[in-house]
Amino acid sequence: MKKEVFTPKGMKVFGGPVAEAAIAGGFAFISGQIAVDPKTGDIIHGTIEEEAEAALSNLKLIVEEMGAQMEDVVKCDVFLSTMEDFDRMNVIYEKYFGTQCPPARCGVALELWGGMKIEVGAIVKL
Repeated sequence: MKKEVFTPKGMKVFGGPVAEAAIAGGFAFISGQIAVDPKTGDIIHGTIEEEAEAALSNLKLIVEEMGAQMEDVVKCDVFLSTMEDFDRMNVIYEKYFGTQCPPARCGVALELWGGMKIEVGAIVKL
């Protein structure tokens, strides 16, 4: 099975040996999205709601540029700097995925790069 690397147009991405997404077997595996301005790459430090909104908005931008919809996301991994933010993050998460048929999800608390409050990765059925 051949793997394809996907880089969104017009989205400033961090350097290094990481693809924003890798596509294989009819699925896209999207790297963790954090709260950054997609045009400038500037990090957005804010409340958990602000950072969750920015991270999920970036995820949506990538999903839609691939020709899919948020309904096609089958799995999310949500990393939080503290589980104390879980309920507040969940309010924003529900705006993007609803409650009727949300993706499977893992939620983990750990220290995140650069003092971020949230990072969200996803698997999307193309």
